Amino acid sequence: MKIIIVLFVWINILLLFGCENTAPVSKHRSTVDMKMLDSIRKNSDSTYSELYGRNDFVTAEYFISKKDSTTTQVMSDSSKIIRQVIIAKNKRRIYFTQFYANGQLMFKNHLDDYGQFNGESSSFYESGRLKRTGIYKNGFYHGNWKNYDENGKYISTDEYDGNGQEVNSE
Repeated sequence: MKIIIVLFVWINILLLFGCENTAPVSKHRSTVDMKMLDSIRKNSDSTYSELYGRNDFVTAEYFISKKDSTTTQVMSDSSKIIRQVIIAKNKRRIYFTQFYANGQLMFKNHLDDYGQFNGESSSFYESGRLKRTGIYKNGFYHGNWKNYDENGKYISTDEYDGNGQEVNSE
């Protein structure tokens, strides 16, 4: 009985300390925000679709709203799964996101007034686990970017200068 208690304590210690350097899996699958897209469709003044010449995107739907000067581009694959959404206002991107074929969010980035990536950014594996996180500044990688493996375990940190050039990798 003593051996079982000692074994139980050791297993709990290993579980407690063995998981501290792992990236979390989102409890909720991050997929396309259909409420947002339905609202865009409903409020658009005109729409059109066209074929697109890539393997990962076969159709593009455009929703144009003259009220707020936005154009929303929704790219879908051959299975009609939404793979990318771009919203531009006055010809500048204000929203950009991309998805895997299973619908899982590939990455999320913040955009500045010029349509460049700016601020915190995260990219994900197809499973939903965090792949990489860091900061963009004026469209360039900036500072420390942490990398994780597919199991969520921390791998390394890459450091970038103000010009987006890698200066150090751990």
